[in-house]
Amino acid sequence: MRGADETVLSLKKWGQWIIPFFFAMLPWEISKVLFPPYQSAPETPTTITFARIALVILVAWGALYFIQSGIWKNIQRLFQGPLIWSALPLLAAAGLSYVGSMQPRTTLGEIARLVLLLAVGVSIALGAVDHKTFQRVGSVFFAVATLTAIFGLIQYLTGRWIWGGGINIEGVRRVNSTFIDPNIFARYLDVSILGSLMLMAKKEWSAHPLRVLALLLQIGALGVTFSRTGWLILFVGVLGMAILSHPRKRWGILGGGGVLVLVLMAIPMLRTRLLTLGAGISALGQRQHLLQGGWAMFIEHPLTGVGLGNFQWALEHPYLYLVPWSDAVTRSHTTFVTVLAEMGILGLVAMLLFLVFVTMMNLRVVGRMRGFALAITAGIWVIWLSSQGEGRFFEDPLLWGLWGLSLALQWKHWGDDWDD
Repeated sequence: MRGADETVLSLKKWGQWIIPFFFAMLPWEISKVLFPPYQSAPETPTTITFARIALVILVAWGALYFIQSGIWKNIQRLFQGPLIWSALPLLAAAGLSYVGSMQPRTTLGEIARLVLLLAVGVSIALGAVDHKTFQRVGSVFFAVATLTAIFGLIQYLTGRWIWGGGINIEGVRRVNSTFIDPNIFARYLDVSILGSLMLMAKKEWSAHPLRVLALLLQIGALGVTFSRTGWLILFVGVLGMAILSHPRKRWGILGGGGVLVLVLMAIPMLRTRLLTLGAGISALGQRQHLLQGGWAMFIEHPLTGVGLGNFQWALEHPYLYLVPWSDAVTRSHTTFVTVLAEMGILGLVAMLLFLVFVTMMNLRVVGRMRGFALAITAGIWVIWLSSQGEGRFFEDPLLWGLWGLSLALQWKHWGDDWDD
């Protein structure tokens, strides 16, 4: 019995490092390059990535810990927590989408991926049992975000793409750092920036000069992604923080944000891009066929959709008549449309329940962990909002990492009794 307890204790200590390691590896997943050379050619296709290696390690650790610490006890613990019911409707909707799936094999693969990502979240919840682990995750995430920001700034200043190819349209050099797309890079930076500001506002982190400098580097890198969606999300996030803050802090936040906007507006290329923010909406018209295709799929398959993962295939085959010859884009860029088309009304309800459950449960957290709860909630909403322009929501491992941290918060008391 003593040996079993020592094994559980040892696994628990390993988890305190494996979880931050997983978050540290996430930025290297999207590039799909295992050992990217400097000034690499277009991205090398491979199924082996740093993040996938970290994911396998995390899930293997979680499975072992789940068994060693008591299978039945952990099952009871899992289903007694309200937050698990944010994920189960999604799994149910994904499973039911198989009934009317146009490509059953693809749908089974996507369901398997969803289950694996859910296992990631549960594994994180099992290991994030103290304040120190949350601090470590936050610090590692912030450090890696700063590193990717530095890569992005180097890209912008030199015009050389470090990982994969960048985007240079009409003289606007949009950096992607280690990510496949500037918008995904902007999403990642938004999660880091807003989360850090939340932790500073709740006194979890101090405004140390080095931390402020790193934050400015991240904001600078966000600027040169030229992602109007990324800029807008940061603006809305800071505005929301100001509105919800104490009146004495509110004007300081708005003043700091206003000064930053003025500084950015002084840079001609940023000013030009910012002034065309409204043009981002007109971009929907350029890919109107994606919205029309998604709506047609929903109208003809309203309950279960065309099957999880089948949007692109369906648009290229039975709905090909909606695709104009001038535009070959067939991958959905809007999560709302994707979910509606692939999983029907059941999927849409499941997505809304997911967002509402996680938000409500995290907002109830009080005391010492409230700063982390708010930062996690902000991160989840950043991913969802960003996915409306670059459709990657439930497929994003970061989402399930944040969900796992949320689950960990629900398994502990919401007060101040978190050990270091």
